Amino acid sequence: MNESRKNFWFEALKGGTLVGLVTVAFSIVLQFAGEKTTLVSIINFASTVVTILLVFGLMRKFATQHSAAEGFTYGRGVGFVVAMMLFVGVISGVYSAVMANFFIREEVLASVDMVMADMQDLLPAEEFDSTYQMMRASVVNPLLLTVSSVLSNAFFGLLMGLCLSLLTRRQPDIFAPEQNNNENQ
Repeated sequence: MNESRKNFWFEALKGGTLVGLVTVAFSIVLQFAGEKTTLVSIINFASTVVTILLVFGLMRKFATQHSAAEGFTYGRGVGFVVAMMLFVGVISGVYSAVMANFFIREEVLASVDMVMADMQDLLPAEEFDSTYQMMRASVVNPLLLTVSSVLSNAFFGLLMGLCLSLLTRRQPDIFAPEQNNNENQ
């Protein structure tokens, strides 16, 4: 594995861990906000803005590690954001699994009960029982929670990367002197 690829994944891991921990911190704050809809909306908005700004800053920092001769392509920027968000997804998914299984299990299962009570008239009785059991098992399944978090964060990262890469891309400068990557770090 070459040095550039190792650096890519190391920087994505560092950035993803930082963003993931910030995301978890906002989730913990949301737990204390309760059902105050205005406060929850403000916290969700702040979480999104902070996440985007943090990802943008980390992406700009990563872009500066590339020489002018090398440039920082649009695709590299998108890939970096998606890679970071994969790590964010793992951290958020593990947090969700721990919360759903140890701290708010009863509330999560009660919300499934409420949703399934509304769907009771829509499904035949034999399908309802199997669907109900499957729903109750899936909302506390750690693997399912982690995988769905990774996939949703990767998709969000793709959308963010498509937009933010427009701001950080740099065309390679063919006239710039070639530098060793170790000098830039």
